[in-house]
Amino acid sequence: MSETYVSMKIREAMAQAQGSRAQAQRILMAWALADEQLMRGLCKPFLKGITGAAIERAYRGTGAAPSLAPASAAAGATARRAPAPQRLSQAQLDAIVARMGGTRLANQPPILNGAPPPKADGTVKQAASVKALAAAFHRKKF
Repeated sequence: MSETYVSMKIREAMAQAQGSRAQAQRILMAWALADEQLMRGLCKPFLKGITGAAIERAYRGTGAAPSLAPASAAAGATARRAPAPQRLSQAQLDAIVARMGGTRLANQPPILNGAPPPKADGTVKQAASVKALAAAFHRKKF
């Protein structure tokens, strides 16, 4: 019944606005503020998004939900955000590499999968090739 009521009120507002969508919207908003059934009917399809946005805004505004944490755990919500990754200092990296049985030199590029580092001539040619390919795909086609 509420969908029929809402549809009827929308048509009525459009008729009163005489084709002006903005005016029809203002009329419908004024009616919705005075009529709880109309407000519920208009908001029902969007209620999940409205509540999700409100909860997200509350979490972002406070950094964390201090009073809501036990309630969400009781409700079975175990998903939590992972902490932000931390950067390791040079000394920590060197200690890790030393434990693995190798040495890390800061001025040498890393060797990936046992492959030697690329030569300077190859990287210039490769960069030019990649730029040419990117430009070819970026051009507008008519």
